[in-house]
Amino acid sequence: MKKLIPLIMLLVLSAVAVRADLIWQEQFNYADGVITNNSGGVWIKYSGTANPSDAIVKGHRLENGATGGSLVNRQDDIRRPFTSAYTNAPTVLYASFVVNCTNLPSAAGGYFAHFYGTNGNFEGKLYALVGTNLTQPNTWRLGVAGSANTANKIYPVDLATNQDYQVVLKWDPITDYSVTLWVNPVNSSDTFVESSDITTPVNAAAFSSRQASGMGNWFGTISNLVIATTYDQAATNVWAYNSVNPGIATQPLGGTVFVGNPLTLVVNATGQGLGSLAYIWEKNGSPIANPNGNSNIFTINPAALTDAGTYAVIVSNTVNNATITSANAVIAVQNGPPGITAQPVSVSNYLSKSFAITVGYNGTPPFTFSWSYNGGPITSSDVDLTTTNAASLVILNQQSDTVGKYACFISNAYGSTNTVTITNTLLIPQIVTIDALHAMVDSTFFLPTNTTSYFTVTNAVVLTLPATNSDGSVKGSLFTGTPNAEFYVSDGSGSICVFDAGYAASQPQQGDIVTITGPLSQFNSLMEFNLNSADASTSVTVTGHTNNLPAPYVLPLTFTNGTSYGSVSNLVHKYVGSLVTFTNVYFPGFSLGSNFVSGTYTLTNLNGDKFAYFLNAADINIIGQPIPPFAATLTGIMGYYATATATNRGAGFELDPFNYYSMLPPAPKATVTYSGGAPTLSWNSVPVYGYSVLWSTNVMGPYTPITAGLTFPGAAGSYTDSVNTGLPASFYKITSP
Repeated sequence: MKKLIPLIMLLVLSAVAVRADLIWQEQFNYADGVITNNSGGVWIKYSGTANPSDAIVKGHRLENGATGGSLVNRQDDIRRPFTSAYTNAPTVLYASFVVNCTNLPSAAGGYFAHFYGTNGNFEGKLYALVGTNLTQPNTWRLGVAGSANTANKIYPVDLATNQDYQVVLKWDPITDYSVTLWVNPVNSSDTFVESSDITTPVNAAAFSSRQASGMGNWFGTISNLVIATTYDQAATNVWAYNSVNPGIATQPLGGTVFVGNPLTLVVNATGQGLGSLAYIWEKNGSPIANPNGNSNIFTINPAALTDAGTYAVIVSNTVNNATITSANAVIAVQNGPPGITAQPVSVSNYLSKSFAITVGYNGTPPFTFSWSYNGGPITSSDVDLTTTNAASLVILNQQSDTVGKYACFISNAYGSTNTVTITNTLLIPQIVTIDALHAMVDSTFFLPTNTTSYFTVTNAVVLTLPATNSDGSVKGSLFTGTPNAEFYVSDGSGSICVFDAGYAASQPQQGDIVTITGPLSQFNSLMEFNLNSADASTSVTVTGHTNNLPAPYVLPLTFTNGTSYGSVSNLVHKYVGSLVTFTNVYFPGFSLGSNFVSGTYTLTNLNGDKFAYFLNAADINIIGQPIPPFAATLTGIMGYYATATATNRGAGFELDPFNYYSMLPPAPKATVTYSGGAPTLSWNSVPVYGYSVLWSTNVMGPYTPITAGLTFPGAAGSYTDSVNTGLPASFYKITSP
């Protein structure tokens, strides 16, 4: 006997170790009524104000209903707490139970069960949703989310009402913070879905039943609930493996189908291994290929007369090869009139827009179509008249004579039908300032929030110009080059980029006054008008010309850090797209004779401040030119380049040149006058440039600087040489800087 005692103890310890995976099993063995009263404190209410409580157990099943439904109205949410062994540290937990839906949820659905964290969060949510089978509409589905308020993964099988299904739910707050869902599984390798949002790494406090609002008339029951730390303990304590063979919850339905319409048969099966059941469809007793593959939905589209017959389906599982055959569904196929599968919808479009109005249909071919306009025939040349007898009516050019009401009469040899009447209305672009456009952005990334509406900007001057040589002759293609064009405009309130896809040769020139119509867009965070020359509803119209461009903003390289310039939002709003000038800056690290290539350069100054200078490959009038070896004054467009989600929005600014000669001051041509023997030099100056004067007694030099750093508020520069007076000959050079 003494030798048997250790063996008995080991057997007892082994049994205890196995059961340690099982936290608790709830079979709802309480008297019918309010569960929080009848369970003796095992279940507690955490939400809801029903008096008396409407968290009800009946027939050993916990009832779960929707809040505010017309058929049922339940509100009290309850939970069963875990012991301290599971609330002191994050633990991977499994919940398994039987769910039976008697009333379908609303289209939006909602979650009715979840884990409850010690921080009060709802984790591992289980959702009830409407099914997808249109021919068997009385179906529903299950889905999960980590902590999101909508299901992000849905189990891919429609479920029948009034049927028991086993749910296994895994919550992992340690490794990948996911929630996994099985339905009627045979093992953990069976079909499952896993949430795509993460849950909180928090300790578990309880498992909850939630009677949710917004679920329509949802009603279901939960029975035999098991909570465990392993899949096997959770699953097998609810249903033993292979205990439920395939069954037929809803039979395929017979009926009459018209030629050309889809023939669809649906069976809803039950049993374990639900996600991996095999379906073999038969016609007149012989197997027939299902275009949907191994599916509980059989579809032939379009149906032909030869598809008439008697259909059934054999359902089997892959574990013990148990099978069941559905009832027969007798399908008759006959010729019939047209049917409408998708009605045309009302549209609104801008002037000159091209678009189509379409109807979806089925039935026995051939078909004839007859579109009408305001109750009569369509005669406008702005409509493709060849499409008035087609399923899609093409409006070539939205004009006043295309605005109105449309309908289509569809007929075949077996009947006819009319579509609904729809309305085509004219949209008028809103006339705005560029400043107003820059305000139509989100507050985080400053990206346009409306990219579908059209806007019109008037009296805007073109800032950028085709590449030219110093003598004014055209040197290169326009801005970005074919097949696209890009330029910038200013209307006095602000500036903006204009992108024109597939532009024609006749684009506006610098100084042109233009009217622009089209939608907004962004390219790597640069706001722009998004035009297309092939789309007549977007346009750039030249209305005049001026030689007066707005004065550029003179900015320090550090303007993005300067508090006097406001926030990054203000900088993007005010300066992006505008003419700007940086003075006394240079390109570090290049030896004399280095030439420009495309790419991003760094500008700097004597203080070591830095700024990005971007040279597009299309800027062929700059590429190949010498990089200035001296401090220069650079004028260009304030560009912007940052990914749409880059968090540091202040890092996106760059200077975009549009002409090589815009980075060099024009060579001044001076006139000389004398007063009291002192020569005075006068020349046309640029306000933002600095000038130096050099002197020599020989035209060939050498020249000696006699002054530097001259700046002028207007276009008139002058300097009087009061030192070199009364000489027989003096020669001068004026340079910048």
